[in-house]
Parts: sequence; structure tokens; C-alpha cells
Amino acid sequence: MENGVLRKMRIDNSGTPISIVANYTMMLDEKELELNGLLGKPFSIQYLGNIYCIKCGKKTTKSFGQGFCYPCFISAPETEECVLRPELCRAHLGQARDIEFAMKHCLIDHYVYLAWSGGLKVGITRHHQIPTRWLDQGATKAMIVCKTPNRYTAGQIEVELKKIFADKTNWQSMLKGKEDDTYKLKTEKAKALEFINGKGFSYSVEDDSEFAIEYPVLSFPEKVKSFSFDKVTEIKGTLTGIKGQYLMIDYEKVFNVRNHSGYQVEIKLVE
Repeated sequence: MENGVLRKMRIDNSGTPISIVANYTMMLDEKELELNGLLGKPFSIQYLGNIYCIKCGKKTTKSFGQGFCYPCFISAPETEECVLRPELCRAHLGQARDIEFAMKHCLIDHYVYLAWSGGLKVGITRHHQIPTRWLDQGATKAMIVCKTPNRYTAGQIEVELKKIFADKTNWQSMLKGKEDDTYKLKTEKAKALEFINGKGFSYSVEDDSEFAIEYPVLSFPEKVKSFSFDKVTEIKGTLTGIKGQYLMIDYEKVFNVRNHSGYQVEIKLVE
């Protein structure tokens, strides 16, 4: 039995840089609970009724932006508007909530990529977040399109590519394990590069390495039933899969761990 305040799951790669194998760890304050070994075993997660800000640690009645109290949500650099809309980043102009934070997170190389996560999508990430970003999204294959010198430029390219690609993860299709081999990432990458060519963006083209990702899943659900601690206080059953930041329970129930960052819980194996 373990209890503590939830954080997003840590996902390590136990495979190779190209053939990625997801290995999950539940983060509870300073405690760590390895999850891959619990696959196929009954367990429960009980909400203990308290929510704490993952930034300042203060108790809050409501979580904002996946784990922040409201004052931190409107002031922390981790929640600045360019987190969700990188095209609005102003760090390259010297404007940010915390310029030192921006130098480490915005004014560094970013990748524009294509990934399959229940559907083909375009996205961006910091160069050192490969493959973490794809693992968090439950992507099963991905390819880097190009490298940019900062977050703003990557965001501008993403906005342009949103004209021909989706930019959201289809989370239900992702959890159902939907795949479509008709999409060839190398072909889609060529289409993306052709679309942005000559439009004034600053980028360099990356090689055509295709990343493949495996997740610990016994069987994908045919129907997805999402559970939240805003409606129930306990979720229990057999752990049948982990993908993205979701736990799959009894082949159909799903629980988004990252959305419950800051929630105090107790996790125990059920005999």
C-alpha cells in the first residue's frame, strides 16, 4: 500500500532509441511505484479528499492546468500561454513570466514531428523531450520533420501544418489501439516539408528515422469508459494496460493520471 500526492507517470525507455518500450512508474510525492509488474493484477486507487498544488504545495479546493492552484496557474512559467499555444511564445523577444525558465524551455532547439496516436497528428517538442512527448501522448510511431531554433518558430510551423494535419490526440482511438498502416510517415513528412518550403521559416531537415513505441497492454478496450475523482472516490479492478498517461482497468475503464496531478491518493493491491 502506498499513499501520496499524484504526479504524471514517469515513462522510461527500456528498449532502444528507435524501438522504444515504455516502462511506467507512478510518482507519489517522493515515492515511486513500478507499474509494469502490476499488469494483470487487481488494485485500487482511492482519492483521500485533498488536492495540493504541484508548484507551491498549498492545499487547494480545485486543480487548474493539471495540478496547479489558481495563483500559480496564472503566474507560473510552466503555465504560460505558449505551453499550449507555442506560436504565441515571446521569449525570443525577451518577454516571458520568467526569462531564465524561458531560456531553458523556449529558447532552445525544438522539433516539429508527425506521430500516430489514434490518428496522424503534427506536434512540437523540446529536443530533449524525445521520446517522452510521444510516450505521454500514447503515440505508437513518430518521425521528426524538422528542427527549429526556438519554441516560437516551431509553433509557427505547426500552425501552418495544421492546415493539412490534425494537431490533437484522438485519445479514445489511441486507447482502443487504433492503427492505420496506410499512413507512411516518410511520405507524410515529405508532404509536410513541401507545404512549408519557401514560406520563410527557419528550420533544418532531420533524417527519416521512424520511431516505434510499444506499451504494456494486455488487450485494448472496444469501448472506453473514463473515470474521474470529480465523480467517484475510488477506482478498482485489474490493471489491463497502460498507455500515454492512462491506466486501463478491467479492459474498458480508463483513468487519466496526469489530469489528477496534485490529488492525494492511496494505492493498494487487492488480494
